[in-house]
Amino acid sequence: MILVLNEWIFHDLLCENGPDAFRQTAEFLVRLDSSDDRIVMPTEQRWREKAFQLMTAISPAQREVSKLLHSLLRDTERCIRLQSSDILAEPQTPYDWAPPEDVYLIEAYVAADANMLITTDEKLFDKVAEHGQFTCQMRDDYLAGYGLSS
Repeated sequence: MILVLNEWIFHDLLCENGPDAFRQTAEFLVRLDSSDDRIVMPTEQRWREKAFQLMTAISPAQREVSKLLHSLLRDTERCIRLQSSDILAEPQTPYDWAPPEDVYLIEAYVAADANMLITTDEKLFDKVAEHGQFTCQMRDDYLAGYGLSS
């Protein structure tokens, strides 16, 4: 399965969403690492900056999970690293239905031929569900189905 993750992963791993979210997301990465699933690295600068910010985390637990995430991101078998040239300049169907700040996730989904967009953004989730062309799940629901306790 090819997964597009929005920025919740960094907020969780930077402990901005509390210790339970950190633990769940760290556990998710361990399971992801031992699965055949792949993740997508979007072209969006905010996403990449947050990935870099995680590398500067101080706590030992954060450093360990950062190493795991970054090893996945560097592995071409596990991560689809998109470039600007991978994104269609003019898609057949415009993404004007999506929240403007989240269009990069839809573009990444299409460019990577992803199977699932995982988000914590209810507005984005509702718009994707309303549109009906893409598969999207809320973070808690997805992690619960991935075998993690919420």
